[in-house]
Order: sequence, then C-alpha cells, then structure tokens
Amino acid sequence: MTAPTLEFINHHNESVVKTTTDLDFELRIKTDQADLEYDIWTNWNARKFTSKKLSLNPDGQLELLLPGEKTGKFQIIVRFFDKQKNTWQESDLRLEVHVDPDWVYDAIVYNIFLRTYGAKGSGEPNPGEGGTFEDVITHMDELAKLGITVIYLNPFHLIGDLYRKYNPNNHLPYYLQPGSPYSIKDYKSIDPEVAFPQKGKDMLLTDPKKQFHKLVSAAHKRGMRIFMDLVFNHTSHDFVLQRLYPEWYLYKEEIDSADSPYIWPQELKDGKPWGDPKHTVVPYDYGQFSWTDTAKLNWEYFTPPAPNDPPPNTKKKEMYDYFKSVPQYWVKEFGVDGFRCDIAYQIPPDFWQECIWETRAVAKKFYPKNGAIDGEVIFIAESRQDDLNLLFDVGFSYVYGDYSNKLFNPLQLKGYLDYMYNLEPKTFPEGSKWFIFPECHDFHRTTSKLVPGHVANNDQQHLNETEEAAIRGNASRWILTACLPGMPMVFNGFEKVEWSQVDHVSYSKINWKSSQDILPVIKQMNQLRHNHIALQKGAYQFVPSQKNLDEQSQAFAFYRYFEDEIMLIVVNMDIINKAQATLVLPEIPLFDPDKEYILKDLLSKKIYRRDNRELFIELEPGQCHLFLIEQQWG
Repeated sequence: MTAPTLEFINHHNESVVKTTTDLDFELRIKTDQADLEYDIWTNWNARKFTSKKLSLNPDGQLELLLPGEKTGKFQIIVRFFDKQKNTWQESDLRLEVHVDPDWVYDAIVYNIFLRTYGAKGSGEPNPGEGGTFEDVITHMDELAKLGITVIYLNPFHLIGDLYRKYNPNNHLPYYLQPGSPYSIKDYKSIDPEVAFPQKGKDMLLTDPKKQFHKLVSAAHKRGMRIFMDLVFNHTSHDFVLQRLYPEWYLYKEEIDSADSPYIWPQELKDGKPWGDPKHTVVPYDYGQFSWTDTAKLNWEYFTPPAPNDPPPNTKKKEMYDYFKSVPQYWVKEFGVDGFRCDIAYQIPPDFWQECIWETRAVAKKFYPKNGAIDGEVIFIAESRQDDLNLLFDVGFSYVYGDYSNKLFNPLQLKGYLDYMYNLEPKTFPEGSKWFIFPECHDFHRTTSKLVPGHVANNDQQHLNETEEAAIRGNASRWILTACLPGMPMVFNGFEKVEWSQVDHVSYSKINWKSSQDILPVIKQMNQLRHNHIALQKGAYQFVPSQKNLDEQSQAFAFYRYFEDEIMLIVVNMDIINKAQATLVLPEIPLFDPDKEYILKDLLSKKIYRRDNRELFIELEPGQCHLFLIEQQWG
C-alpha cells in the first residue's frame, strides 16, 4: 500500500514544541487517506511507550487531546495500520514535546549580586562589608511583598587567584579586592565571605553550606524559588581540576592572541608550557578575547582563533560528566529550583541536552527529601541571535538575548519583539519562552542608557529634572517588561533608580537611602501580573497607530489576550516629552473595536467608553496605560 501523506495542522510540523502542565496538548492532523486506522506511539505522561488512538473529526482531520499532567520530554510518533502487512507502521510525522511546570508563567525574578546587594559601611565597602546570605534572608519578606517569586543569585563560589582582576580606581589595593565571581575556582564551593554572618561570636565557625541551606529553606517556606548561575564556558585559570585534567583546556604562549599558535601535548617534551595554568587560553567572544581572568574550556566547540588547529580534548567524557554533576549537586543537596546558564551558546548542544534532562530527573528523584518546593527545575540560556532555536530544542525552558538594549524607542522594540515572539518568520519552537529584564550585571543601568546628560555639577534644577526623568524611565520600562510575554526580572538597585553599575571585580554598594524610588510601581505592576492571566499566558499583538513607526515615534502599544481577558497596554517611551497618538485597534478574538467597548485603566483606576477602532491617546512623559477591555459595562 501507499503510505499516507500526513501533516500537522496546529503545530507547524516542527520537531520540538514547548508547553506547560496546565495546558492540554491538542493534536490535529491532515491526512490524504482518512479510511485508514491511526494512532500515536508515545511516552506522554508515562515512562513507557503506549498506543493512543487518533479519531476522525467531522472535518476529516485526525485529532487527539493529551492531558497536561507531568513535566518532562515526551515523544509523539504518528502511526498507521498497514492492512496488507497486518502491522502498525511509523510515519515520518513526529514531535518532541517539552513540558514545563505551570508556575513559570507567574514567576517574577529578583536578581541579587551578593557583594553589592548587602554592602555595608558609611563609605566605600571594605573586605567583610559585602553582602551575605544573611542579607538576602533578612530582606526576603520585603521581596515577597513586592510580588517576587524567584530569587536569582549571581555566582557565589570561590574565585580564582591567577590573573585575578581588580579595579584600579577602587580605594582598596588590588590584593584586597575579591575579583570577579565569574572566574570560578570550584563550582561546588561557597565563598566564605558571602556566607559568614557579620556579627556574633561564632562568625568564623559558620559552615557556608549550612548557611546556603538556610537561605534556600527560608525562600521555600515563603513559596519563593532559588535560581543559580552556571558558568561553564570558562573557569578560573587555577581551577581546582586543571592540574588533574589539563586536557580540558587549550594552551598558548600568548593566551589572548589570535596569532599565537595552540600548544599540543606532545610539545611538552620540547619545553612548551602545555598544561601550565598560566598558559590556559582566554575566552573569545564577539570577535575579541575577553575576560582575561578566566580560561576557556575545550568543549571542541567555538574555539578561539589561532594559526593552527587546537588539540582534541581526550578527556571530554570526563569533562561532560563533571559539569553535568554540578547542577545535579546543587539540586540534590540544596533543592535549588533553576539555573541561568552563562554564554550557553558556546557550549555544545549535546552537552546541554544531557545536562538539562539528567538534572530534571535528579530533581524528581530527590524530592521532597532535598527540601524543594515541587521537584521541578528549569534552565535559562544566555543566547545569541543565530543559535536560539538550538538552545530551545535541547531543553532550555527560557532563553534571553539583547532585550535590555532595545528599550530606547518603539521602532527598536517592535523589531526585536517581532523576532522574539516568532511573528515573522517562524524561527523558534512553538511555545518558546523568554527571560526579559531592563538591566542586569552585564549591561549599563537603565538610567544611564535613557537619561541624557547625567548631571555632575551643582545645577539643582537640571539635577531634579534628570532624577525625575530617571524615575519615569525605570518605571515605564518595568511596566513594559512586566506586561510583555516572558519571565520578567528586577536587578538589585533598579527599584532605587540606581545609576552605578555593580563592580564585577571589587566591592560596590547600592544607595538604598536614595529618595529615588519606584517600589510602589513595581509592587502594583507585579500584583497586576499575578492577578491577570492575560499578562501571564496571553498572546501578544502589536497595535499600530495612524502614523508608521520611525525613530521619532514615542508611543508603543500592544494587546495581551487569553481566553476572555483582553488587555491593551500603551507606553510613552519618551521620558522627556509628551506624546500623542491615534491607535488603530485591530480586531482580535472576542473583541470587535467597531462596537462599543470600555477601557478600565488598572493603573489610574479611570474608566473610558469608546465605540471606534481609532483611539486617540495623549500621554505625559513616560506615562503608561494598562487597559482592561470589555465590550459592555460591568
């Protein structure tokens, strides 16, 4: 017999689809031989593969509804019964479905750079005055009241000594500065400086791991989750296993030069420094050698340039096994709930596939013994534009890119969101999700990016205007971020409209006593996100105005809608000038803008009645509207 031609109707015939446990997974399939018998061969919600029958609907389509219950990676293979051979035959139509826990939609993250978050002292911080786990625990109730559900910690491991970076402008000499937490000496360690309580007679007797257990337990008791950083592209030059596994690294005479050739192991007999930690090669990213205090791991993937080929990593299996064990350790021993994976794009996809799914299995195995909330763990990838689909396919729940640098104007933002949300063309797996934030440790503060002419003189009027603009900038960018699809994140100090970046290599602090404050805005917006399903799960659609977007455009508008809840968000991205725009509201499911409707502004509590798809809006600098749309009074 001739095999049937089959095609997914609702899944774009993709190899990988993303969904969550709260959503039933619907299959609809087009066939050119409706008289045959069909099923799927699947491990859906089960350990073993079983058959599930496909039924024929009145439109001649095959269909099946799979209940969303368990998280995991599931295979779906469409089969047909071959009457001539009296056996089931597998078709070429198949899907891999990644199911995440449904709590991800409601998650709001707060990112803590420990040294800076809890820094103490009246002046510039000294050793022993940086932030600790105790500082995080002390502020957990405040974070919970702010609507935070996840605390993400930048690395807190022991830092390498070899080629340690320092800030020459810091008040401390180089030898008293701690160095970058991204130069990791031991991934299963905790830097005692962030673990010691800073008072009490038993301070020096504190067990850092017990202190971290205390932090994770305190978060879980409040229903909050803990995310950590995984930094697997590079280690410190003097990493604890470098001497035992020199094959994990690449070596050069000049460690940050493209002209310097790679040294091979057999050159050791000629006096070449293969295996010497001082000659471990520096990472290479975006066309340059970067982070000279770190050593690039030899993943045999994205190797730095050189005149010759790099030697193979003959201990790659051991390297895979070790780095897979790192997240498993933190999950098993402490109940950590998630990981943000630094420079994930420079690490082989096959490693991530093994690492993610093995760690998720460990999380289930050791729950509830490990104190976790529900035995679920997710992975978030730092990505580049050309490999996002690879990262989604291997099992990352969320990815992120350059969103924080696209918040200058509506034209920039729309172009990036069209790309992010798969609008044209289809680039990523269906159901892909994004980690979004206005600022983080890697980027400049929102204030310094948005506000022109940061005042350094005594012009009080200009200073006041600058501070007011900065407040409007941070407030409007948080409302945008919290209303867009994705998992939003607040970086410590953003709520205080901080200007200074964290010091990666030394001590710095946040001006918590500053009069500049957007805490009420963050709290209100987070509560709205928690209360409105459209902001968590809703579809996104850009709302145009009568005038096409250009570099001078000010207002950015979009819908979020889910089932019968429809929201219209309008933001004046210009924080200096007023904006006027006439929006042209598109028709979407359950909303006809040519019929009478009401707009309930959830921010200002004002209500408007309209009956035209052309909606005139006037906004103050940085002003935002969050409209709940209804087609009748109520």
